[in-house]
Amino acid sequence: MIYAILGMFVLYALYYRYVPVRGVKKLQSLRIDGQVTLLDVRDYNEKDEIKGAVRIPIAYFRRHYRAIPHREVVVVAHNELEKNVAIRLLRRYHFSVQGYYIKEHEHVHELNMVKCH
Repeated sequence: MIYAILGMFVLYALYYRYVPVRGVKKLQSLRIDGQVTLLDVRDYNEKDEIKGAVRIPIAYFRRHYRAIPHREVVVVAHNELEKNVAIRLLRRYHFSVQGYYIKEHEHVHELNMVKCH
């Protein structure tokens, strides 16, 4: 019985993270009008900031979701996993998600190796 419960928990966790959310369209560009809130859920250590976006990383979302001003949201994420988790959390808190945009990562933290002799 305990294995069945653990198995169901694992399946739910996998679904929550990796199965795409239905009914939310992928945007090709970040052209935003005044009625939509742009929500950047990427980490704070990402190099590029999006002007006019509310930045709340996924790790801080449950604490700070009240800072999102409007009910219609466009999610900017780093990858599919962040996008899925953010949209599911937003829907849990009764936000209307109009779409998402995957902003590719620029190599911010590359190590510059120096050859020593």
